[in-house]
Amino acid sequence: MNLIGKMFIVLIFIMSIMFMGFSVVIYATHTDWKKRSEDLSALLKESETQKKQLSDARDDMVREFNEELSKRRAVIANLETKVEEISKENKQYKEELVQLNDVKEQGIASVKLSHESMQSLRAEVDGLRKDLRKAQEDWAKLNTELVAKTDEAHDLALQLTTYRSVGEKLLQDYRDAIDVLKKHGLKPIPDLYTGIPPKGIQGVVTEVRPKGWVEISIGEDSGLIRGHELDVVRNLDGRSSYIGKIKIERTESDRAAATIMPEFRRGTVQRGDNVEFINTAELTAR
Repeated sequence: MNLIGKMFIVLIFIMSIMFMGFSVVIYATHTDWKKRSEDLSALLKESETQKKQLSDARDDMVREFNEELSKRRAVIANLETKVEEISKENKQYKEELVQLNDVKEQGIASVKLSHESMQSLRAEVDGLRKDLRKAQEDWAKLNTELVAKTDEAHDLALQLTTYRSVGEKLLQDYRDAIDVLKKHGLKPIPDLYTGIPPKGIQGVVTEVRPKGWVEISIGEDSGLIRGHELDVVRNLDGRSSYIGKIKIERTESDRAAATIMPEFRRGTVQRGDNVEFINTAELTAR
């Protein structure tokens, strides 16, 4: 409820009291004058009390009204200040807009001039783009080939290093064996003693047993006999790693048992490793 509504309520309340007083006066005319005087005095006293209360209430409402009015005036003054500031900003924006329009006109003129030169440059750029696309395609092909050749060369280098290491070890062992045979007056022909495994023989390790025993997937049917020595090679991700050498101890038709030769060990023999015969004489000749 606003301040004006409160004032109307107070006025209605005062009028109600006045009419009530008139009613009491009219009623008192039919009674005793003394009693009427006492009643009127009491009523007057009560009316004065109520009047004072109403006057105090009115003063409070007037004070509140003045305070609210002061606040509203302050708000209005603040708004007027903001309106003035906004008007100044608006004027400044209009001036800037005029300047921007001038700049825009100049830009449009320069764009028209540059557009004419752009047309001639587009044809040249299109030709250059085609040449660049062709060069990128050629470069991608060459890069792919280079990566493939690099990987291949790396793999071959690793294999060559492995085979050289194994070959040097085997060659030294071979020379030592020749020296031992010569000292004992024996001929350096391995076929005369233990035999050489058949050329091209290949198998896999099927089981790895304790104490250096392994089982392989080839046996007598493949030409293996007791005393043959096979090399263990692991192929992983297209790369071959030399693991070691095994010596055949027992053979059956389709499998054989062998022991791992510790002096040739280069890794741990596992199921699935390949077994084959690496001819050191051929490697040396190469």
